Amino acid sequence: MLHAMRKGASGWLAKGLLLLLVASFGIWGIGSDMLRSSVGSNVIEVGDTSVSLGEFQRDYQRNLNILSQRFNTQLTQEQARQFGLAQMTVNQIASRALVDEKTSDLGLSADEAAIREAIRNQPAFQNEVKQFDRFRFEEFLRRNGYSEAEYVEIVKNDLAGQQLITTLPMAVTSAPKVLLDTLYAYHAEKRTAKFVDVLDSTIGFAPAPTDEELDKMIAENPAPYSAPEYRKISYMLLKPENFAEDTAVSDEDLKAEYEGRLSEFNEPEQRAVEQMIFETEDAAKAALAKIAAGGTFADTAMSELQLTPKDIDLGLMTKQDLLPELQGPVFDLTKGGVSQPVKTVLGWHIVKVTDIKPAAAKTLAEVKDQLTKDIQLRKAYDVMYKEATKLEDEFAGGAKLDDAGKTIGLTVVTTDWVDAKGLDKSGQPVAGLPADPAFLAQAFSKAKGDEPEVSEVQNGGYFSVVVDDIAEAAVRPLAEVKEQATKDWQANWQHEQARKKADEMLVKLNGGETLEQVATELGVTVKTSKPVLRSGTSGDLSPVARDGLFDLEPGAYGVNVNAAGDGTLVYGIADIIPADPASDKAAVDQIAEQIAASVRAGILSEYENYLQKDIGVSVKEDLIKEYF
Repeated sequence: MLHAMRKGASGWLAKGLLLLLVASFGIWGIGSDMLRSSVGSNVIEVGDTSVSLGEFQRDYQRNLNILSQRFNTQLTQEQARQFGLAQMTVNQIASRALVDEKTSDLGLSADEAAIREAIRNQPAFQNEVKQFDRFRFEEFLRRNGYSEAEYVEIVKNDLAGQQLITTLPMAVTSAPKVLLDTLYAYHAEKRTAKFVDVLDSTIGFAPAPTDEELDKMIAENPAPYSAPEYRKISYMLLKPENFAEDTAVSDEDLKAEYEGRLSEFNEPEQRAVEQMIFETEDAAKAALAKIAAGGTFADTAMSELQLTPKDIDLGLMTKQDLLPELQGPVFDLTKGGVSQPVKTVLGWHIVKVTDIKPAAAKTLAEVKDQLTKDIQLRKAYDVMYKEATKLEDEFAGGAKLDDAGKTIGLTVVTTDWVDAKGLDKSGQPVAGLPADPAFLAQAFSKAKGDEPEVSEVQNGGYFSVVVDDIAEAAVRPLAEVKEQATKDWQANWQHEQARKKADEMLVKLNGGETLEQVATELGVTVKTSKPVLRSGTSGDLSPVARDGLFDLEPGAYGVNVNAAGDGTLVYGIADIIPADPASDKAAVDQIAEQIAASVRAGILSEYENYLQKDIGVSVKEDLIKEYF
């Protein structure tokens, strides 16, 4: 029952979600409304809290959208699976629900003043002089799809959870001194290297390789000189669209569909709303008096709050889009009416209704075409399933792909050579192939002559594929790759000769000669690197040479590839610069905080494990995997 949560609780995500509870709602947009039970199959149950498949899907989609924004591209479902987004969403919802359940049990809550203060102090909602900016707040709500009421509820629950979460690790105020000193001394030590760089280019011209030498090199590393496996395949694709137009839709079907989806075509009343929010009731009343004396709502907003017409315009709002305290006053107004001051957690509101869009319902005639297509597509799935079953029966009876296709009236497509990535021999994508990764995977797992079978497509549909011919992956003829192979062989030869020179220098160094002496013999210059740490940039050295520098004892030398990869370094320690905590207080403080944060995160992780056992968490992993 706790399998999914236990996997996530030990990772950075679950710990981070508990430690950064308030930040989580701003980053991920998970609110308490997402954690209520609803009609449908529940996929997560935490104590008395249930999350339906539909609610989980909303959270999953929101997380997918946010990740897509961060990568500046719309991630595919396959990429989301690679990121483990479904498990991430499970951990996120369940961790939050555990905290909500516990805070509710303890009677923890947040009053209106605290909620208001938390919102007003969010840096994202403040202007350049650190004042709450109503326009930025409303832009955030619009961008993230929240109403004011939804966001206030999110903040309320997060503040209640913060009271619980922030108290647990309060005793951990500093890192243990012995641990801090040891870690700082290790990580903050710097070293400089004295080195010579034996460049491959100094070796001179490489000889021309023989065909035998090229064959040997290619045999040891065939991949760069090989053509992939290619196959010629034939396939048949069953899609709902293939059968939709042939399905009949009666008037009774349309009427039943319309009545069953009537709520979908009902548009609730909407009102165009302008709004001002004041710190005090007196300020709100003073503004209302100006309006009553003949001032316009927009002019008053500018003179009293320095807000432009765009700043005060909330757009069209349904009743549910408004804070509970505003719903009645706003929807009781007539067009052009201005409300009395109304108090909410955000302050004192004055609102004006500039337009009213009455509730309306689309008629059957207006949505007939849409309903017809939807019914046809739904019926087409049934027809497609029957045709797929018929196809399976044909295959079971020994029918070949072409004959079976004729039986159900579908054309069999035959390709030219295609590789496992869907590319032809010129490296271009083969048009028309099914997008489902399982299609090519199956096409390249079958043997030539295997009997066809029916397989399901992820996004709805079926396919059947057979292998007509196979061109095995093979090393290309030497004549085709000789030019590139020759360049590679000569580059390798030069690099090996440079390494041999470096190894010869190392022997002399170990025999007692100085680096300056062997450098003079070789005609190169000894250089000194800039100081480097064990981690981070490697400066004048390659990463492997930097690592080797910290493995050396004073007086010893090492040999490794250079930073550019075009030569070999012979290096030793020029200087060891011990860590100096007195002159590097910022770094010491950073390591100390990292240690303390790690300890606090461990406490929170253990507490989450306790809550899992005490409250109980159930995750229907199979159901989630089926959809995600």
